[in-house]
Amino acid sequence: MSINDKIKQILVSKGFSPSHFADEIGIQRSSISHILSGRNRPSFDIIQKIIRRFPDLGFDWILEDEPTPSPVFRAQQAPAMPTRRPENGAFQNHLSDNIDRNSRFINRPIRPEVPTDYSTSAEYADDVLLPSGVDASQSKRVERILIFYTDGTFKEYSPTT
Repeated sequence: MSINDKIKQILVSKGFSPSHFADEIGIQRSSISHILSGRNRPSFDIIQKIIRRFPDLGFDWILEDEPTPSPVFRAQQAPAMPTRRPENGAFQNHLSDNIDRNSRFINRPIRPEVPTDYSTSAEYADDVLLPSGVDASQSKRVERILIFYTDGTFKEYSPTT
């Protein structure tokens, strides 16, 4: 079921006309008209407005591709909170079930931390900044640096002293 079909389903289940629905969520009437006709897909902003106005629908139902039951049915089928404490290891199994169900969120690669301290020792500064074969005498100074790009443009950098 596409997102456009889900919006049509919301209109039917809530009993709204397209113009009333647009007014209700705070978007232009022409936007909802274009969405319902299939000309446009709803933007993320429109989806957020729908979810803010109708939180009972659930963010997952609107964004997931799979056709799930109506939002009212989802609310009725919500799992109840456990009323008693699980016994010996049952809680651990319950946790692993949740981890397996949500593995698409857990198995994402973690970005390594990037060092933020870029300071260099003064004794190594010339070795790091100067290419081989360049004289490091104090009498020479960089006047400008030009970078030429393949599209015919260039960028000029001048040292600030």
